[in-house]
This record gives sequence, C-alpha cells and structure tokens, in this order.
Amino acid sequence: MSPREVDRVAALLTSRIVRGTWAVGVRLPAETELATELGCGRSTVREALGRLGSLGLVASRRGSGARVLDWRRDGTPALLPAYLSEGARPEDANVLVPELLHIRSLLAREAVRLAARHARPEALGEAREALERAVGERDPAAHALAELDVFRALIVASGVLPAVWFANAFWGPMRNLHAALAPLAGPPPRDFEPAMRGLLALVAAGDEPGALAHLDAWLAGVDRVLRERFAGLGAAGAPPSTTLPASPKRAPTKRSTRTARRTA
Repeated sequence: MSPREVDRVAALLTSRIVRGTWAVGVRLPAETELATELGCGRSTVREALGRLGSLGLVASRRGSGARVLDWRRDGTPALLPAYLSEGARPEDANVLVPELLHIRSLLAREAVRLAARHARPEALGEAREALERAVGERDPAAHALAELDVFRALIVASGVLPAVWFANAFWGPMRNLHAALAPLAGPPPRDFEPAMRGLLALVAAGDEPGALAHLDAWLAGVDRVLRERFAGLGAAGAPPSTTLPASPKRAPTKRSTRTARRTA
C-alpha cells in the first residue's frame, strides 16, 4: 500500500464530500466497491477512510460501513485547504478573506505574545534561522513557508507546551494553504526583512507590548495589499482557491501603529 496512493484516494473521497456529491448522513459505497471504482486495493480505501475519519468527514462502524458526518460542524482545521479549493463558492470570498485574515493575525499575535513573555533570548535561534531562510527566498511559496516557520518557532521557544501542541493542529493545514496560494499573493513585501528583524529584537528584549504593536503596524500594510490583490482576483471570476489570501493578517489599531513607529 503506497502512501501516495492513499493520498490520492483520500483526496478523491474528500472532494466528493466537500463538493456535496455525498450529502451528510449518506452511507458510502462498500470498501470493495470503492476499491474497484478507484482502481486500488481495499486496504488503501480503508486507510483513506481512516484519514477522513480523523478530519471529521466520516464515521465508520463495523458492519454498517462509513457514513458522512456534518463536516461543517465536526470538521478539523486540516479541512481548510480542501474546503477552500473544493467547497467554498466565489461569493464566499467576501466573508472568508477578512475572517482568514483575522484568524491568521490571532495566531501570529499569540506566537509573538508567548515568545516575548516566556522565551529566553538564547531559545530564539530556530526563529532566527527561519527568518534567514525567508529573507533569502525570492520564490513566493518558499518564502511564505519560511515566514510561517518563524512564528511556529516563536511558539516553541516559549516553552509553553500546551500552546505548542495546540499550534501543531493548525500548522499542517496552514503550510498546505500557504504553499498553494502564496504565488497568487505576489512577491514578499519589500520591508519584510527590517520588519521581522525588528520584531525578533523586541521579542528577545521581552518587550511584549512593543513587539505586538510592531507586528500589528507591519501587518496592516501587508493586509491592505492582500485585500486589494485577492479582491481583484475575485472580481475577475477566479475560482475559490484563487480568491483567498496566502498570508492572512489583521490590521492594527491606531494606538498600536503609533507605538510600533516608536519601537521599529
């Protein structure tokens, strides 16, 4: 049983559910029937269904097969890439774009808060290494992933293990989303390097308010560019997977912007 083959079958089954081919409550075809249709072994189908179960898409019961769950209620963050590419409608972008920006901001701010409050300066080596990778990358997808790694490394540096574990649930889906959508967001911001070096300096100094204000001020500009970029794609009639931002962020308050200018 090839992992790549399991990936293929799991992606096909996920697509059918998210697109609505199989509605909530529907019992899926038997494993043998699916294996014949999809050209794979029964064990591959079983493994793929196990993955769907971990995503909150199906529930399997011995003797009665697998049934589609209400994945909109029971799904997990790992469903995000599939939902954006398969289930979201173009008109949903008006809601999804700002909300994804807000969610991304919450995660980034929490990473900075935790590190500024709890991390020792010597624990920030991984974050600095990720920043160097991001600075050296001109490829939008590779840059976006390295930028994401900076924030994950900040959470790890804090040493707050429950926060690390909680973040782990989001990191796989966020990496997949960034890799797929980053090219649509264009090249890295010109001020990325000085902004992020300034952020890490404030974190290393333990200046939590200053670090958060600095982050907010920088993300405000990034956010404006992303909103304009993806609003244009949506207006052009692009499919859902190309109307959503690769690096969502939240705009700061006026107070935080003033503070960031003093601390940058």
